[in-house]
Amino acid sequence: MSDAARSDESDLAYLKRLAQAGRGEPAPFLLLMAVFGGVYGFLLLTLIIAFLVEGPPTPGVGPQGPISSFLGRWSFIGAHLAFLAAVVWTIWRTIGPRRVGLNRAASAIWSAAFIGLVTTWVAISLFTRNEPPTDVVYAAHFVGPVLLTLWGCAWWATAIASDQRWLLTVAIGSFAGAIALAWVGNTIMALPIMCASLIFLAFAPAVLLMRR
Repeated sequence: MSDAARSDESDLAYLKRLAQAGRGEPAPFLLLMAVFGGVYGFLLLTLIIAFLVEGPPTPGVGPQGPISSFLGRWSFIGAHLAFLAAVVWTIWRTIGPRRVGLNRAASAIWSAAFIGLVTTWVAISLFTRNEPPTDVVYAAHFVGPVLLTLWGCAWWATAIASDQRWLLTVAIGSFAGAIALAWVGNTIMALPIMCASLIFLAFAPAVLLMRR
């Protein structure tokens, strides 16, 4: 067999692998992204409105008014439960007896981003395990920019793999959000930036993709 024939067969095999990787439905992952962005994004938006009405939280004391205190105490519990339910549903739809055929390319992209986030969180936890509590809290704020950077990479790869070029805007917005979040640091301005990122860079794109 000539080198040209081998090259043609290799190209056909590569195209076949790409076609197989692009099949399937990424809907369970999209719903998880929508729930994550929607629940925590709108929760932060509600907290921001409460802070505008009742005043920002006092360092070392916490929220000042009854609305802020209630939201800070119970709303995050509800958000965690809602997200946990979405995670369980996603796992069931992914590996359960009635699992859907998932898009292999999308699964590879987003699972890699998730593994990267978990690895970063574990690394930060180990790095600060013998540090004072204030240093641990300060280091934990770096997870936000890392999360947005991983989102940006995943959206960028998804845009190119699925030929959804408008997702490149979401990816660029994620990179910009990561820089902005690092710029404001551990200040009250991190709340609106993270709120906007969750709603417009996670919730909205996932909902739009599910409607297509």
